Amino acid sequence: MTAMRTKAVVMIENSTSGRLFHAAAKRLGYLPILLSEDAGKYRDLDPGDLVTVFAKTRSIEAVVEVCERLQTTLDIQAILSSSGAHAVVAAGACRVFGLAGADPDAISRCQDKFEQRTRLKAAGLPTPSYKYATTPGNAAEFAAAVGLPVIVKPVVGSGSMGVRLCSTLPEVRAQTSHLLQAADFATSPGVLVEEYIDGPELSIETMGQAVIGITEKHLGPQPFFVEVGHDFPARLPARVRKQVTLAVATAIDALGLHWGPAHSEVRLGPNGPVIIEINPRLAGDFIPELVRLAYGIDLVEETIKLALGHPIDLAARAKRCAGIRFLNPGRDGVLRWYRDPASARTVKGVVEVEIHALGGAPILRRGDFRDRIAHVIAVTPRSDQTITALEQALALLDARIAELHDQ
Repeated sequence: MTAMRTKAVVMIENSTSGRLFHAAAKRLGYLPILLSEDAGKYRDLDPGDLVTVFAKTRSIEAVVEVCERLQTTLDIQAILSSSGAHAVVAAGACRVFGLAGADPDAISRCQDKFEQRTRLKAAGLPTPSYKYATTPGNAAEFAAAVGLPVIVKPVVGSGSMGVRLCSTLPEVRAQTSHLLQAADFATSPGVLVEEYIDGPELSIETMGQAVIGITEKHLGPQPFFVEVGHDFPARLPARVRKQVTLAVATAIDALGLHWGPAHSEVRLGPNGPVIIEINPRLAGDFIPELVRLAYGIDLVEETIKLALGHPIDLAARAKRCAGIRFLNPGRDGVLRWYRDPASARTVKGVVEVEIHALGGAPILRRGDFRDRIAHVIAVTPRSDQTITALEQALALLDARIAELHDQ
């Protein structure tokens, strides 16, 4: 008699929500398998929590080869990724194995920000003016025509990496030159230069065409676009909420993202909502955890169930207000903690405090999500109470950056 193979869910690399995916897979009765080029980079992984397997995770063919080998001893029921950079690989592998998943062609088109903008514009949706530039001079010409400041960003990327607001033409040339030469952004021979839309920023969390809710985003100081906090649900007038929801639903349809989660970013400009970008993946930055705390909807678990071909349930079971704040260093140097972070956990409403960097760690800011040194999460019945709890907890995280010569 042939032994029954263990049912498994394969995850391709991780995002900030990776550990939530692993835990949800186990709750659903599946063995989580992490495919990674370097599993050691995930500091929050418990080695006893899942099986890790080396794979060249940027290649559909390499992932398929590894999964075929795993299939000899495991019954792989789903393949997915919490990392936007690997979403197209997961979708492509699902197509090969006949598993439920997104259209890899739609994912690929969406991840190219220039092509995405072109399709959204063709659909009549409000987007910033933009140009695909292949030289610093080309970028500066567009910036001069559209008017400063402008944003210069990689064509493919996430986590605010490589995104910068440029207020002068020399800054435009310098940032373009940097992106064209940096190895981290070598996936395209050009950059995206776009009009800067001044206004509050939101993200819209969806599953297929279903809008789960809207998140209010908080950004750090310019010229970077580091997200330093989120509030869910966003405090918006009903009219604005309706406008944002309609624009995003139309955009998702225009991009062919009819399956699975998406995380869309919108700015409320002077003339109404403007779509900044649509990301064909579940939100990062612990936003799914905020949705779970506020509405009782576990987007991570529902995403896995969708990938398994099971029915999903997106009905809200609660109406609370959740938020997260990230602690970012104000300068480069050496990190010192002057108070036990456990004190922040005593604030009413705070449900999580996590330290990302230990005392004595060197701090070299990069202007993106990797700069964060801690975060706090809170949930209460009212948004003002949640914001107060977050502010109080963050104030108790007494971190200071010392000069190198002070060590």
